[in-house]
Amino acid sequence: MNLFPGKVFPQTKHSRPRLARCKLSMCELWQTANSQRGGAIALVILFLPVAVLSIGIVADLGVLFSARRLVQAACDLGALAGCQELDWDLLAKGTVSIDENRGRAKAIEYVEKNLESMESMFQEVNLRATVSNMPNCEPAVTVQADVVVHTYFLRWVPGLGNGITITIISESSVVERTKW
Repeated sequence: MNLFPGKVFPQTKHSRPRLARCKLSMCELWQTANSQRGGAIALVILFLPVAVLSIGIVADLGVLFSARRLVQAACDLGALAGCQELDWDLLAKGTVSIDENRGRAKAIEYVEKNLESMESMFQEVNLRATVSNMPNCEPAVTVQADVVVHTYFLRWVPGLGNGITITIISESSVVERTKW
């Protein structure tokens, strides 16, 4: 019984026997898969690209979730840093308030410092920080980051060629202490 079907060329003094190469069309490949011989090889050839693509999509989704977690941590830190920029003149008068310019600048500075080591992961980063000193509410800092994450395999999906946009919002507020 021959394990390798095909025409075998005669062996010479310095060579081994070799099989004749044949080109199969898709129809012949499918018929080979349905026959008893070579079925597993034909199925592997057909489904290997699908398996590689699905592994790539899982890898891209892993990068996407990791990027979201890292940007969320950076925004949380930026919001907390912005809350520490209190207006000391108003605080001396008994009013808890955040200095709007310093709070915004500090929040964005901290987010940028935390994201700069990961800039190869992102195509575009847009940061916004707002300070809210509303009466009858605690002063708060809100940081919003719109990040476009690079994808490697998902870029071939229509509509995702430019990456995937993630929007992260983080808010931190100053709570006034009522009892000492």
